[in-house]
Amino acid sequence: MDNEVKLKMENIINKLLPEALAKGLEKAGQIVENDAKRRVAVDDGTLRASITHKVEIDEGKVSIGSNIQYAPYIEFGSGVYNPEGRKTAWIFITADGQTWRTEGQEAQPFLQPAVDENTDKILQAFEGLLREE
Repeated sequence: MDNEVKLKMENIINKLLPEALAKGLEKAGQIVENDAKRRVAVDDGTLRASITHKVEIDEGKVSIGSNIQYAPYIEFGSGVYNPEGRKTAWIFITADGQTWRTEGQEAQPFLQPAVDENTDKILQAFEGLLREE
């Protein structure tokens, strides 16, 4: 009897828990990815298309984001609009010779709100998974 209980507990710890965690992380990642894509400001769709998620089961986490260089400027703002940004305006010249003055860009968050406003759905992604396994 003791061996049977021990074997069942080992199975839960070694197999079922990691599988349930991976499924929950995948569901949570998909929830946030979908909502972030819905929220993101769209010019040509490049940023929206770049938003993905990746489950890192060894670390017990899911990473959600974009590999587009300008994504942090959209999420957090730039220049005077970002607490860590430049504090003064600047001038730049475009390739066609036009001169522009800017203070930066206001934040248009899409990732953090997708996490914050889906907390209940994220928690639900993990409910009942162990029973399913």
